[in-house]
Amino acid sequence: MISLTINDKKIEVEEGFTILKAAEQAGIKIPTLCAHKALSPYGACRLCLVEVSRSGRSPEIHTSCTYPAMEGLVVQTNSERVIKTRKIIIELLLARCPDSEVIKNLARELGVEKVRIKYKNKDCILCGLCVRMCEERMGRAAISFSGRGPRREVTSPFGKPSEICQVCGACDFVCPTGKVNLTKVSKSNPRPIPFEHNMGLNSRAAVYIPYPQAIPNKATIDDRYCVHMLSDKCEVCKEFCEAGAINYDQKEEKLDLNVGSVIFSPGYDLFNAGAKLEYGYLNYSNVITAIEFERILSASGPYEGKVLRPSDNLTPKKIAFIQCVGSRDTDRDYCSSICCMYATKEAIIAKEHAGEELECHIYFMDLRAFGKGFDAYYERAKELGVKYIRCRPSSVEEITETKNLKISYVTDDGKRLTDQYDLLVLSVGIQPPELARKLNSNFGIKLN
Repeated sequence: MISLTINDKKIEVEEGFTILKAAEQAGIKIPTLCAHKALSPYGACRLCLVEVSRSGRSPEIHTSCTYPAMEGLVVQTNSERVIKTRKIIIELLLARCPDSEVIKNLARELGVEKVRIKYKNKDCILCGLCVRMCEERMGRAAISFSGRGPRREVTSPFGKPSEICQVCGACDFVCPTGKVNLTKVSKSNPRPIPFEHNMGLNSRAAVYIPYPQAIPNKATIDDRYCVHMLSDKCEVCKEFCEAGAINYDQKEEKLDLNVGSVIFSPGYDLFNAGAKLEYGYLNYSNVITAIEFERILSASGPYEGKVLRPSDNLTPKKIAFIQCVGSRDTDRDYCSSICCMYATKEAIIAKEHAGEELECHIYFMDLRAFGKGFDAYYERAKELGVKYIRCRPSSVEEITETKNLKISYVTDDGKRLTDQYDLLVLSVGIQPPELARKLNSNFGIKLN
């Protein structure tokens, strides 16, 4: 172990620690924009400067992320000299990248509000995080530094999209300015991983918790996308897991259980809304299913409970619901029984979230409010301004300029009308799952 003093506090650290790492272990915060736990020290941003004294020598300024912790060192992280230097550096960085929220927040923490030099309006502070992440952890080196002095920049080879880039997004993840453009870095198109729990309305990482309040509440690694699983590189999550819980060698196990009985509860499948071509689910981004809208309304959903439409994340002012999508037609002549009430519930909650001025119109054939208190709930929805229109809309068209949706329908008295909406929710029906047929063939269970 090595003993040193940081801010008049004596600490002991393992050999090989840097001053920055030693300070972090002691709970002493040193600002930095270029240091990363999983990457080699670089000392580019110069914000982590500290005063170092050793063996009676005069204090010297050094970057704490590259200076090794040594026996008997005396370190000051917030001396007047250090603070003055940091303010000058953050002012220079702020002038270079004035739009970076990370730099602006750090400048406020350091008490810098004004920039006395001319703005450069660049996208990169040359911290080297993206270059080191790509080379050291991803094993690709698809981007690197080029040029010297004022011409220095981060770029792909020959300034053209790289063929070796795997579009993992690690460079974008660590970039403090958030300005990495993967389409300029790689020849391959970025493909976000759709978050299944939110019906693909937003994306997730390769390491993720399957859904909020999961039991057990543990993260899992998706081996279809994990860089380490695919190429034996990265392992960044292992560096950051304080519990040491990352096990890349863990495999699925099959267990034999002795039980007294088995209950089959296959549930149901949702009707595929894409089969109803007249409603445009496959072609129009603002046509969604009721279960997708359910996730939008959820506080743990893609928009944190805000009622927004997928195409542009704007708040809709007018929402339509079309009932009996996939039920009560020639192929499925039964009523799914739940659609009328879940559409009513979603319309009420949408108005609660977005405000009473939100218009919700429900196009229905016959209302099924058959349970206890259901009819009263339906009446309450009408009192809150939810409008019910008895008809079966024949077609939906998208208005290209606004991405709004035009619905054509015929009223009870034979009038042909059209109305325009910001968002359309399809109340899809339910149907027996394929699993039920497999259970029938495997276990001899009779189906009606």
